[in-house]
Amino acid sequence: MQSTPLPPDQLVAWLASPAAARDWLTSLGVRDVDRAHGNLVRMAESRLTLDLLTVVAQQLNEHLPQLSDADMALNNLQRYIAAARNPLGLGALFERDAEALPILLTIFSSSQFLSDYLVRDPEGYDLLRMTEGQPVARDVLIDEVRAEIESLPDERTAMAALRRIKRRELLRIAYGDLIREQSIEVVTRQISFLADALCVGALQTAYTKLQQRRGMPLCKNGERCRFVILALGKLGGEELNYSSDIDLMFLYEEDGRSDGEKSIDNREYFDRLGKEFIKILTEATDLGSVYRVDMRLRPEGSQGAIASSLAGALGYYDVMGRTWERQAFVKARPVAGDLDLGREFLEQLEPWIWRRYLSRADIAGIKALKRRIERRAKTDEGDRRNVKTGHGGIRDVEFAIQFLQLLNGGDLPDIRTSNTLQ
Repeated sequence: MQSTPLPPDQLVAWLASPAAARDWLTSLGVRDVDRAHGNLVRMAESRLTLDLLTVVAQQLNEHLPQLSDADMALNNLQRYIAAARNPLGLGALFERDAEALPILLTIFSSSQFLSDYLVRDPEGYDLLRMTEGQPVARDVLIDEVRAEIESLPDERTAMAALRRIKRRELLRIAYGDLIREQSIEVVTRQISFLADALCVGALQTAYTKLQQRRGMPLCKNGERCRFVILALGKLGGEELNYSSDIDLMFLYEEDGRSDGEKSIDNREYFDRLGKEFIKILTEATDLGSVYRVDMRLRPEGSQGAIASSLAGALGYYDVMGRTWERQAFVKARPVAGDLDLGREFLEQLEPWIWRRYLSRADIAGIKALKRRIERRAKTDEGDRRNVKTGHGGIRDVEFAIQFLQLLNGGDLPDIRTSNTLQ
């Protein structure tokens, strides 16, 4: 680490030739000297004055050797400066605030996913630093998303807003994770709360569009027919990571018809609602998508209806439910729509999920599923060091825990948690 100021003429010499800068860049932990030198040259061409670029180089001197990936940090910094509306103002920020650049470098060396977010929206860094990465309550996030969506005129603007909200909030969470060193429990819960809120916003948007033509779905008694989105997998367990897809299931209260000008039965209504909801979250736009949505855990999997009635779902699991589906429901929770309907469904399903014992057929089925997962991991990954699918990885840990929960959860209600770490 160099404590004395860096002479501007030294920086000029380094900019003039990769060979002249080689020893310095190598001392920073850089592996690809030619690319790193190109990054520096492009920073100089981004309207940064020599004195401000010298400040940046001095801070690189101090902080880059401490980072996990100096090449990645330097490359993302150059992209970020190039994307800024006012690179000169950004350089001035680095000069007057000694924490501004080191925080960016930490993010830029830790996550390409989050670095790309910042490059797309450089002004978001100011808001990010104001929030300090503080956790936000689930209900607060949901209220903020609802308020933002309600004021928008149509589906396209709502879709764009959901993508901007995700970008903004993920950066807040990452700041708390990488800079404030919050626990993994706090970070994964915050990512999951954000997904809950975005699902609420997408469902609100889908309802608004459908009700304009089809009206309100009604039960046979004339009351509004309730609908809920259940989360399974990592979202159900409130342990989502930054790039997880979300496993969902759609459930409506009972058959009936909508009361709109072009009335349809509830089965078709909620099929359309579910498809519209999925499109809002998954469609690729200039701002990307919100989430990948996996619906394969619904009754009858990919062959089943998008949305199931309460009676239909209960009947399916009673007659055809398999052990692996019980294992999936260990992590189920309602996240959007009528949460009471979701809780009622899971309460009625509880005796099926948490049986007093596992039969030999149940245990044989679990073993067979485990063998299939292992074979697929070998075929698809071929890497025993893969943290998710490799031997002893996340999938192995989750599978073992869920098996033990099914084995003992009938007698021990305290272990009926959806969260792996708990």
